[in-house]
Amino acid sequence: MSIELHCPRCQQLVKAPDDAGGKRGRCPYCKSSVYIPLPPGEEEIRIAPIDQEDEQREKELRRESAAYVASIAHGGTPKEEPPSTAEEPADPDVEIESFIRAMHESRLDDAEAAVSRIRAGGKQARNHVKTRVSKHDLPALEGIPEPLINAFVKDLLNRLG
Repeated sequence: MSIELHCPRCQQLVKAPDDAGGKRGRCPYCKSSVYIPLPPGEEEIRIAPIDQEDEQREKELRRESAAYVASIAHGGTPKEEPPSTAEEPADPDVEIESFIRAMHESRLDDAEAAVSRIRAGGKQARNHVKTRVSKHDLPALEGIPEPLINAFVKDLLNRLG
Protein backbone atom coordinates (compact mmCIF):
# COMPACT_ATOMS: atom_id res chain seq x y z
CA MET A 1 0.00 0.00 0.00
CA SER A 2 1.25 3.50 -0.71
CA ILE A 3 0.44 7.06 0.31
CA GLU A 4 -0.95 9.21 -2.48
CA LEU A 5 -0.62 12.99 -2.45
CA HIS A 6 -0.45 15.88 -4.86
CA CYS A 7 2.74 17.91 -4.97
CA PRO A 8 1.91 21.41 -3.73
CA ARG A 9 4.19 22.95 -6.36
CA CYS A 10 3.45 21.07 -9.60
CA GLN A 11 0.16 19.38 -8.59
CA GLN A 12 1.31 16.01 -9.94
CA LEU A 13 0.04 12.86 -8.21
CA VAL A 14 2.86 11.36 -6.17
CA LYS A 15 2.88 7.89 -4.56
CA ALA A 16 5.14 7.29 -1.57
CA PRO A 17 5.69 4.13 0.49
CA ASP A 18 3.87 3.85 3.83
CA ASP A 19 7.11 4.05 5.80
CA ALA A 20 7.75 7.55 4.35
CA GLY A 21 4.68 8.94 6.17
CA GLY A 22 5.41 11.89 8.46
CA LYS A 23 8.66 12.68 6.65
CA ARG A 24 9.74 14.92 3.81
CA GLY A 25 10.62 13.68 0.34
CA ARG A 26 11.34 15.03 -3.15
CA CYS A 27 8.70 15.25 -5.83
CA PRO A 28 9.88 13.00 -8.71
CA TYR A 29 8.53 15.55 -11.23
CA CYS A 30 9.68 18.97 -10.03
CA LYS A 31 12.18 17.93 -7.31
CA SER A 32 10.65 20.23 -4.67
CA SER A 33 10.59 19.16 -1.02
CA VAL A 34 7.19 17.70 -0.08
CA TYR A 35 5.75 16.68 3.29
CA ILE A 36 4.39 13.14 3.12
CA PRO A 37 1.44 12.74 5.49
CA LEU A 38 0.91 9.65 7.63
CA PRO A 39 -1.25 6.97 6.06
CA PRO A 40 -5.00 7.39 6.70
CA GLY A 41 -6.04 6.12 10.11
CA GLU A 42 -2.57 6.46 11.65
CA GLU A 43 -2.81 10.14 12.54
CA GLU A 44 -3.78 10.40 16.17
CA ILE A 45 -4.90 13.67 17.67
CA ARG A 46 -4.68 13.72 21.41
CA ILE A 47 -7.18 15.94 23.12
CA ALA A 48 -6.76 17.28 26.62
CA PRO A 49 -9.38 16.16 29.13
CA ILE A 50 -12.21 18.59 29.84
CA ASP A 51 -11.78 20.62 33.01
CA GLN A 52 -15.23 20.65 34.61
CA GLU A 53 -14.41 23.72 36.73
CA ASP A 54 -13.46 25.72 33.62
CA GLU A 55 -16.61 24.53 31.85
CA GLN A 56 -18.74 25.67 34.81
CA ARG A 57 -17.02 29.09 34.96
CA GLU A 58 -17.53 29.58 31.21
CA LYS A 59 -21.21 28.65 31.52
CA GLU A 60 -21.70 31.10 34.41
CA LEU A 61 -19.94 33.90 32.51
CA ARG A 62 -22.13 33.31 29.43
CA ARG A 63 -25.24 33.40 31.63
CA GLU A 64 -24.16 36.66 33.33
CA SER A 65 -23.25 38.18 29.99
CA ALA A 66 -26.61 37.27 28.44
CA ALA A 67 -28.49 38.71 31.44
CA TYR A 68 -26.48 41.93 31.24
CA VAL A 69 -27.09 42.34 27.50
CA ALA A 70 -30.78 41.55 27.91
CA SER A 71 -31.21 44.18 30.62
CA ILE A 72 -29.56 46.82 28.40
CA ALA A 73 -31.57 45.76 25.33
CA HIS A 74 -34.85 46.28 27.19
CA GLY A 75 -33.99 49.90 27.85
CA GLY A 76 -33.21 49.48 31.50
CA THR A 77 -30.03 49.94 33.35
CA PRO A 78 -28.31 46.83 34.55
CA LYS A 79 -28.97 45.96 38.17
CA GLU A 80 -25.48 44.71 38.55
CA GLU A 81 -22.38 45.69 36.64
CA PRO A 82 -20.53 42.82 35.01
CA PRO A 83 -17.42 41.78 36.88
CA SER A 84 -14.52 44.05 36.07
CA THR A 85 -11.51 42.49 34.43
CA ALA A 86 -9.35 45.56 35.05
CA GLU A 87 -6.45 45.08 37.41
CA GLU A 88 -5.33 47.43 40.14
CA PRO A 89 -2.57 49.86 39.13
CA ALA A 90 0.86 48.44 39.87
CA ASP A 91 4.50 49.47 39.62
CA PRO A 92 5.16 49.84 35.87
CA ASP A 93 8.78 48.68 36.28
CA VAL A 94 7.63 45.43 37.87
CA GLU A 95 4.95 44.99 35.20
CA ILE A 96 7.42 45.57 32.34
CA GLU A 97 9.58 42.75 33.71
CA SER A 98 6.51 40.60 34.33
CA PHE A 99 5.35 41.13 30.73
CA ILE A 100 8.77 40.27 29.27
CA ARG A 101 9.11 37.10 31.35
CA ALA A 102 5.55 36.00 30.53
CA MET A 103 6.11 36.53 26.80
CA HIS A 104 9.43 34.69 26.92
CA GLU A 105 7.76 31.73 28.64
CA SER A 106 4.73 31.85 26.28
CA ARG A 107 2.33 32.63 29.13
CA LEU A 108 0.16 34.92 27.03
CA ASP A 109 -2.62 35.28 29.61
CA ASP A 110 -0.09 36.49 32.19
CA ALA A 111 1.39 38.90 29.65
CA GLU A 112 -2.05 40.35 28.91
CA ALA A 113 -2.69 40.68 32.66
CA ALA A 114 0.52 42.71 32.99
CA VAL A 115 -0.64 44.97 30.14
CA SER A 116 -3.98 45.46 31.93
CA ARG A 117 -2.23 46.40 35.17
CA ILE A 118 -0.09 48.97 33.32
CA ARG A 119 -3.20 50.36 31.60
CA ALA A 120 -4.89 50.65 35.00
CA GLY A 121 -2.08 53.03 35.97
CA GLY A 122 -3.37 55.40 33.32
CA LYS A 123 -1.46 57.77 31.12
CA GLN A 124 1.28 58.25 33.69
CA ALA A 125 2.16 54.53 33.70
CA ARG A 126 2.15 54.38 29.89
CA ASN A 127 4.39 57.44 29.71
CA HIS A 128 6.74 55.80 32.21
CA VAL A 129 7.08 52.76 29.93
CA LYS A 130 7.68 54.99 26.90
CA THR A 131 10.33 56.97 28.81
CA ARG A 132 12.16 53.80 29.84
CA VAL A 133 12.17 52.64 26.22
CA SER A 134 13.34 55.98 24.82
CA LYS A 135 16.20 56.09 27.34
CA HIS A 136 17.11 52.47 26.56
CA ASP A 137 16.63 51.78 30.26
CA LEU A 138 15.19 48.29 29.94
CA PRO A 139 15.73 45.51 32.46
CA ALA A 140 18.47 43.00 31.69
CA LEU A 141 16.81 39.69 32.41
CA GLU A 142 18.94 36.60 32.78
CA GLY A 143 18.42 34.09 30.02
CA ILE A 144 16.57 36.48 27.69
CA PRO A 145 18.64 38.03 24.87
CA GLU A 146 18.53 41.81 24.59
CA PRO A 147 17.05 41.83 21.04
CA LEU A 148 14.20 39.66 22.30
CA ILE A 149 13.61 41.99 25.26
CA ASN A 150 13.49 44.93 22.82
CA ALA A 151 10.96 43.10 20.64
CA PHE A 152 8.75 42.26 23.64
CA VAL A 153 8.84 45.87 24.86
CA LYS A 154 7.96 47.12 21.37
CA ASP A 155 4.96 44.74 21.46
CA LEU A 156 4.07 46.10 24.91
CA LEU A 157 4.09 49.67 23.61
CA ASN A 158 1.84 48.67 20.69
CA ARG A 159 -0.60 47.06 23.09
CA LEU A 160 -0.65 50.14 25.32
CA GLY A 161 -1.40 52.35 22.33
